[in-house]
Amino acid sequence: MPSDSGHPPTSPAEKLIPIGRLTGSHGLKGALRLRPENGDLETLRALGRVFVQTDGVPREYRVLAVGSLGRNTMRLVLEGVATCEQAEALKGAAVMAAEGDLPAPADNEFYYYRAIGCEVALTDGRVIGKVEEIFSTGANDVLVVRGDRGEILVPVIADVIKAIDLDTRRVTIEPVPGLLD
Repeated sequence: MPSDSGHPPTSPAEKLIPIGRLTGSHGLKGALRLRPENGDLETLRALGRVFVQTDGVPREYRVLAVGSLGRNTMRLVLEGVATCEQAEALKGAAVMAAEGDLPAPADNEFYYYRAIGCEVALTDGRVIGKVEEIFSTGANDVLVVRGDRGEILVPVIADVIKAIDLDTRRVTIEPVPGLLD
């Protein structure tokens, strides 16, 4: 059960973007373990607040501290979560950010959530599906594309990704040998 300090979003119109999932407590003073969607520590540090969703209800918390606990795990300290028991009660909850709170991406960068649902086409124009999800392998990120050919895992590398146009919702790729087999 969330602590009483969590508040509902300030506006029902705020679009909440998933940024990770709480995997448990860290220590005895209420710190949380967070498995982030993209592992970008600087984006998380820039957020003054996050929303923790339990039982389908997002509650706003002020972010007090964010740090790395190693590969794919971060330490998150939220105002109002001060004990190990309060932190453990949030285990498994989704952590989200208001879209308007996210810092602007750098040139030639974008937030991956914006690519979900984009049509994926080959450089010759043939459409192979839509981006359903994105995950990181450590070496590079991967677009999970689903379409008539089933599931295709497309590495996000310069040799494969030729263009991403978020305005037209289209990703253009040049498949490497074996990608479409």
